Amino acid sequence: MQVIGNATPNLAFSSLLKRYTLEEFWALPEPEDRSHFELIEGVLQIVPPPTGEHDDIISFLTEALTLFIVSIGRPGRLFHPRASIHREDIWGTYLEPDMMYVSNDLREKMGDRRTSADIVFEYVSESSSVYDQTTKADTYLALGIKELWLIDSDTKTIEVINARVVDGTPAWERRSYSIGETAESKLLDGWSVNVVDVFPK
Repeated sequence: MQVIGNATPNLAFSSLLKRYTLEEFWALPEPEDRSHFELIEGVLQIVPPPTGEHDDIISFLTEALTLFIVSIGRPGRLFHPRASIHREDIWGTYLEPDMMYVSNDLREKMGDRRTSADIVFEYVSESSSVYDQTTKADTYLALGIKELWLIDSDTKTIEVINARVVDGTPAWERRSYSIGETAESKLLDGWSVNVVDVFPK
């Protein structure tokens, strides 16, 4: 038998073993492989490192959305990692979107602590797709995010998801756009992108 290595005693990824406060989460060591940790109601998550394609896509969306925001009088700002959305009730929650738009109105309501955003953008990769489309997406919904863009380079699709209330319960309303179509925001009226332009040639 070969001993591969010792388990790290201060890291637990099941709520049955441990749940973290924000203070405990911020004290954790950083992963060594460019991945990073996130926290959802005290439960530790690990997010794989970005790829080069991820960087190209986020760069394009940043430029496209920045030009639009400037053209309509700068009603908000864009943020990128390591900018985060975080809050603490009993347990901590800490998420780092690939990109987020926060309106000036929302920033004024939140004050110094960013507990939500208006629009969040996530690059969906093979290694993170299940987490991004389920656990993380539902957490964004619970945090009051109004619109979520999921950009999937494997399927060359963009899913634009908007928050709504169904029978008194928050839910996502999903629209999917593929090559040849134009993905548009419901929250930022007038902003849209051609899907073919988002993905590297």
